[in-house]
Amino acid sequence: MVRFLGNNSLSGTLPNLKSEELLNVNLVANNFIFDKSNVSVMPGLNCLQRNFPCNRNSPLYAKFSIKCGGPEMPAEGIVYEAENSSSFGAAWYYVTNTEKWAVSNVGLFAERNDQIYVQHTLAQVIATNTPELYQTSRMSPGSLRYYGLGLDNGLYNVSLFFAETGFDDRSSQTWKSLGRRVFDIYIQGSLELKDFDISKEAGGVERAIRKIFRANVSENYLEIHLFWAGKGTCCIPVYGYYGPLISAIHVVSDFVSNVPGIPPSNRGKKSRLGLIVGIAVPVGVVSLFFIFAVFYMKRKLHYNEEGKNITAVVEGTLSDGRIVAVKQLSVASHQGKSQFVTEISTISAVQHRNLVKLYGCCIEGDKRLLVYEYLENGSLDQALFGYLAPEYAMRGHLTEKADVFSFGVVALEILSGRPNSDNSLDTEKIYLLEWAWTLHENNQSLKLVDPTLTEFDENEAARVIAVSLLCTQASPNMRPPMSRVVAMLAGDIKVGIVTSKPSYLTDWNFKDITSSFLSEEDIKHHEDNTNLSKLNDPLPSAVNVIETMFGGIIGDGR
Repeated sequence: MVRFLGNNSLSGTLPNLKSEELLNVNLVANNFIFDKSNVSVMPGLNCLQRNFPCNRNSPLYAKFSIKCGGPEMPAEGIVYEAENSSSFGAAWYYVTNTEKWAVSNVGLFAERNDQIYVQHTLAQVIATNTPELYQTSRMSPGSLRYYGLGLDNGLYNVSLFFAETGFDDRSSQTWKSLGRRVFDIYIQGSLELKDFDISKEAGGVERAIRKIFRANVSENYLEIHLFWAGKGTCCIPVYGYYGPLISAIHVVSDFVSNVPGIPPSNRGKKSRLGLIVGIAVPVGVVSLFFIFAVFYMKRKLHYNEEGKNITAVVEGTLSDGRIVAVKQLSVASHQGKSQFVTEISTISAVQHRNLVKLYGCCIEGDKRLLVYEYLENGSLDQALFGYLAPEYAMRGHLTEKADVFSFGVVALEILSGRPNSDNSLDTEKIYLLEWAWTLHENNQSLKLVDPTLTEFDENEAARVIAVSLLCTQASPNMRPPMSRVVAMLAGDIKVGIVTSKPSYLTDWNFKDITSSFLSEEDIKHHEDNTNLSKLNDPLPSAVNVIETMFGGIIGDGR
């Protein structure tokens, strides 16, 4: 038997209930008295009595974020705490162990045998940068309340995230598209939205929508209440399918707060942990560096003495006149003969016109040679290099946004119908990124479009260019995530404004000043033979500087 006894004026001590009955009773927002003898009977319930006593008058928090019906999830710099308890039921409540926030549910889905309170979807929700935030949503048949506890008093911004993932789109005109989900939204007891319909507000199903409210916290707690008032449909797509549906909650103060944000029981632990980490990490780093240095020096000495640390690719000619590329493997690879032969047989078995052919191999002592088809266009390393993000090309730092940079370059290539670097073009057009920025700064970005295109959508082309420039920013943090890139290209969200030219272009945009030290005789001599302006080195770019730095490595085939 399920008992809905919340939001009443019940007082005194807790009633004497059996353990199995405790799972089917909701006593939230009453006036019960808790002490040492009964505080453990229904854990956390003492925090959810009508005066919400936990951390009152000594607030600890000024924000909280909840992933409703799902696991903990980071999204756009915010960590949404998990709210995915399997015990969620018709008369249920939950308080976090930090007493930071809580949730309470009341209601049974009518005429439904399986009471399911989580909506799952595999659909890619649009109109958002973080569609994964909407893959699970909390659903309630009646009354769903979320509480913020121990909050600093003041004004707060309350963001509620919704997406209708249970109905077909209304334009499909199927029977499932007839479903309507209608509920009311209360904040701090005040009706903010009446008859709220997610799909209607969002402009369709599987489209994200965020509703932002202002709330005043005056007694250190916040209440968000989603309430089904009997409107909408009840039986589509299955029986008992109705009521509030919410994907996530983010609440943050609209004022500068000085609350610590750390529960009292954890403060000492945090301090000790910080001390331990502060000591252990430097010691560990120094130790690893020392071990690495010793290992490296021993290895370097060994191979210098042996003279066998060689990995190189050279050009050769077979007896029948075919030009081949011969690669000598490094002894440092420690590859045994059996493994080497196995690899050779595997490579030989794969034949494709777009894959380099393996003509043969040679094993003599510890020398291992591979004979490949000769490629006139050079190494694949070099072909893939004008696409490497600057942090990887210059420092070897592979970040999550390296692929975003590469995507931006490829997008510009597709739009312009030319490669990233083309020495046959005029000087200002050789390097695609430099040319793109020159045009952008002069409000002539559309000149980048492939001249063979006789007709194209100027707005779409401008959007692709703007997104590409965002993707190729120098700092990884300034590049958008790919989910946002897709949303911008699809027109679901506005394209961010591109204002700053990447530092890898501006920092290397310098002139050689050595010409200022030439004598008058030198200047006169050069004036007779060449234009004085040609004495300066050409302006280096992100591409030619990097190619100079790494040319030796690529040439060696490493």
